[in-house]
Amino acid sequence: MPANVKANDGYSIRIRRGVIERLGIEILKLADENYTEILLVTDEKVSGLYLQKVIMNFHECPKPEGSRLRICELIIDSHEGAKNFHTVAKLLDDMAGLGLSGKCLVVAIGGGVVCETAGFAAGCYMGGVRLVLVPTTLAAMIEASAWESAFLNLSSGKNLAGMPCSPSIVLCDTDCLKTLSPEEYRSGIAEALKTSIMSGEELFRIFERGEVELNIEKVIEGCIKYRAGLSPTMRTKCLGYAIGNAIEALSGYEIQHGFALAQGIGITARASAKLKWCSDETSERIINALTKNDLPVVCRKFSAGLISQVLLNGRGGDFELVVPSEIGRCEIRDIKAGELECVISSGM
Repeated sequence: MPANVKANDGYSIRIRRGVIERLGIEILKLADENYTEILLVTDEKVSGLYLQKVIMNFHECPKPEGSRLRICELIIDSHEGAKNFHTVAKLLDDMAGLGLSGKCLVVAIGGGVVCETAGFAAGCYMGGVRLVLVPTTLAAMIEASAWESAFLNLSSGKNLAGMPCSPSIVLCDTDCLKTLSPEEYRSGIAEALKTSIMSGEELFRIFERGEVELNIEKVIEGCIKYRAGLSPTMRTKCLGYAIGNAIEALSGYEIQHGFALAQGIGITARASAKLKWCSDETSERIINALTKNDLPVVCRKFSAGLISQVLLNGRGGDFELVVPSEIGRCEIRDIKAGELECVISSGM
């Protein structure tokens, strides 16, 4: 069923089938005197699937009399390793090369890398232009309520550079999920499972039963609603997130984010049980849910020492680690820098 969710930052998130087929109409509902150009930013795969349909829809849909709207498109790399300042700088140069003004509207159509990179560029160009996000992957849809900032990767680690970037609207078309590879889809399942553990029993039991496919729209809506209710600070403090990011960065972004995240969740759940931060039953339920959804539960490629080194990144003091207390409740534990490796090792 179609759903509308309001994010804390004020923008709307629409979840419905087929929205990408009428994207021009949806976007032109936002049309006003504040912009005269539309820039479509996407990647090679998504371009081949949807770009010409979207452009045709823009040309075919009715416009206010006398209005002139210019449609441009740019293709960027969607690999996690390309989510950096070099890609943003090229995108900004290409935008300037197209002669786009401060009245342009950037429409990002793609996964998380496309949405964040285009969002970062939109926040920079001409001091900031309007942005619409059209996430086409499950992971990006789950993150739809958390786009108040766009993050880039640095050589020192993942998502270390960020800037404010609230979209005008986010449009999630669940039909796009049919085009995902099994790996991309499972990667998104990990994002949703992470949120369900923090959200509570109702959502989590869908994963325990292995019934995500049958309830995908309910899952997306439930995850977005939960995350929309969090403060901007808490949206980045998620179970498994930090350890997952470290594993992903150590792999040179060859391990998909969702699979790295699943490993981070598994490590944290086991460590939490051993350190008595949660019951054995809670830990086992989390591990079983990961397994039920064909997600990895252990990290065999990198040591606890390497992971903790990336997490600390040369800093001293305490490290904040999100751990499960029970399904529906997580806590932030302050771990001393010298103890972090032992904590991670206990969950390996």
